[in-house]
Formats: sequence, structure tokens, C-alpha cells
Amino acid sequence: MEKKLHFNSFIAASIAIFIPIFIWGNTVSHFPWIIEKLDFTNSTIGFLLMYFSIVQLIASQTAGRLIIPAIGTRNTLIIGIIIFSISPITFGLSNSKTLFLLSCFPTGIGFGMVQTTTTIITRNAEEKTGLILQTYLSAFLTLGFLCGALCSGIYRHLNFDSHYLFFTLIFISLGSTFFILYFGLKPNLEENNEIDKIKIPEKNILIYGLYMFIFMGTVMAIVDWAPLWFERELLTTSLIASLTIVCWSGGETIGKFLGAKLIILTNEKIIGAYIPLFGSLIYVLIIFYGNIYLILIGLFLLGFATANFFPIVIRIALRKTTDNINTAAANLSTIGFLGLLIGPAIVGYTSEIFSITKNTQAISIIWIILFLMFLYTIRNSRL
Repeated sequence: MEKKLHFNSFIAASIAIFIPIFIWGNTVSHFPWIIEKLDFTNSTIGFLLMYFSIVQLIASQTAGRLIIPAIGTRNTLIIGIIIFSISPITFGLSNSKTLFLLSCFPTGIGFGMVQTTTTIITRNAEEKTGLILQTYLSAFLTLGFLCGALCSGIYRHLNFDSHYLFFTLIFISLGSTFFILYFGLKPNLEENNEIDKIKIPEKNILIYGLYMFIFMGTVMAIVDWAPLWFERELLTTSLIASLTIVCWSGGETIGKFLGAKLIILTNEKIIGAYIPLFGSLIYVLIIFYGNIYLILIGLFLLGFATANFFPIVIRIALRKTTDNINTAAANLSTIGFLGLLIGPAIVGYTSEIFSITKNTQAISIIWIILFLMFLYTIRNSRL
């Protein structure tokens, strides 16, 4: 009975992570439309992602240390989703730069609460059920992005009014709270509800958080800027531009849903380090060659190869930590998503000086270094 309850709570976590990312996938695919409508520069998008990261970090720490211990994971998820549901209004229906940049507040608060909470739920569900679930949680995150990109791409290709789409997303977000309420774990059945003191994260959390920091800062720079890169610099249609997210997310989704089985068949070292390193090497060659359709294929392959890096880092870090799980998850989320504060913002500035193409080439090289560093770490530690 206990296993079933915790598995149901994982279902609630999967729904909770899918919905905000589905909305975000629609939003990112609409960046060219939003920029054209409001006459923005690339740096404006960089500012948005930077502000979003600041708000998300504060919300993540608050959720892990204060909100979850006080009201439980189920209630925290519901509140996070309700707050996030405001974001389609400010994103898609905004008519000024100020209102657009204010979108970062409900988006960051809601996602910060949801991301940390779902990580905690999944870790607890893994302990109670004996299953590998972090890869599946990450798969639902990517699936949300994929479905959002497909929805947006089709919608824009048919030349429908995008304002109606963003209006509909509000009700989709609010509707998901009923499923979370049904599947979520009741607060009286949860453990680890003590409020932890603020302190410097332990060494293991800092090391693995650094890898998450580099990964999040660069992966979001690649994915969030890909539609603009294709449409503005490679001069493709809006439909082809939307396919960048579809290809990336398609590869990631497949890789993550296969992640648990692949880890069982091999080990975390191969799936989390060797395969991402191999995929990044191939992508570097494709990027410098420059063919549009090869780049789309490369995004799919890179998405598949790196799909399980993030969940494997979380699994290893939480397995090695001696900190409270709520606090450790919040710290990992904070350190990792600090990358969002720096990476996309840097691309926003430098893309106006150099180009998005040059930034993408530089990031692809950084990934090779990242996976080499991670491989060195896990080869010299016991998993």
C-alpha cells in the first residue's frame, strides 16, 4: 500500500512538471512572434531569462526549506501550478516590454516551487518503491517541452491567432491541479518535514551542483535560442525554426524514457558520461559544417545522448549527501539553475556583438569539457 501511495505521488510530480514546461515550450517557440510584435532585441530575452532565474532560485530555496515542511509536497505543487498559470497572460497577451519582463515573477515563483518539490517527491518515491524514477521525471519534463513546441509550431503554421493559444494555456494549467490533488501524497503521510537551518552545502552537493550549473546554463542557451537562431540567422521558416525544439526534445524524451533500462543494462557512468561525451563530439562536427538539416539531426542525437545527464547527477548527489533531502534538493536546484541566470543572459548580450551561431559553436565545445570533467569525477569516486 505504501509503495502504491508513493508511486501515485510520483504520478502527481510528473503531471506537475509536464504542465509548466508544456507552457514554456509554447512560449519559447513563440519568441520570434513576441519579439516581432513588441519590437524587442535579443538582450531583452536575455534579461527575461536572467530575472526568471533570480526569482526561481529564491522560490526554490523557500519551497525546500520552509513551504514543503509546513504544508507538504502536494499542497506546494498545487500552489506552484496556480501561480505559474498567470504566466501565459503576461507572456502571450503582453503589449509592452515592462509587462513582458514582469512575466518572470509568476513563471519563476511557480516553476521554482514545482521543480524542487518534484525532485523531492521522486527521490522519496525511489526509496519507497525501489524503482529508478528520476529519469522518468526528467522525461516528462522534456515531453512537456516537446509537446509545447509541436503545439506552437502547428498553431503558427496554420496562422491562427496566438493570443487564443495563450489564453487556453491558463485553463490547462489550472485544470492540472485536480489531478495533483487526487494523486498527491497527503501531508500527514510524508516524512522529512523538519525545517533545516541555512548553511553552506556540503562538498558533494557543491561538486555535482557545479556540473548542473554548467549544464543548465548552456543547455538552455542552446534550446531557448535555437528558434531565433534558425529564423533570424539561418533564415528558415517559422515552422523549421520550431523543429529545433522538436528535434532536441524528441531525442531527449526517447533517451529519458529509456534511461532507467539503460542504466540497469550498463551503469550510470556510461549513460551519464561516456554517451554524452560521444554525442557532443558528433554535434561539434555538425555545427561547424553548418548544414541546417544536419543540425536538426544533430540536435536530436545530442538530446538523446545527454538526456540522462541531469537525472543521473541528481541521483548520485542525493545518494551521497548527508544533508536533509529537502535541503539538498533545494541546494542542487539553486546551484544548477544559477546557470540559467548567467548562460542565456550572456548569449543575449554576445549574440548582438558576434552572433547566435558563434555562441552555439562555443557552447558545443564547453559541453565536451563538461562531460570530460564529470567522467573524471565519477571514475574517481564510488557510485
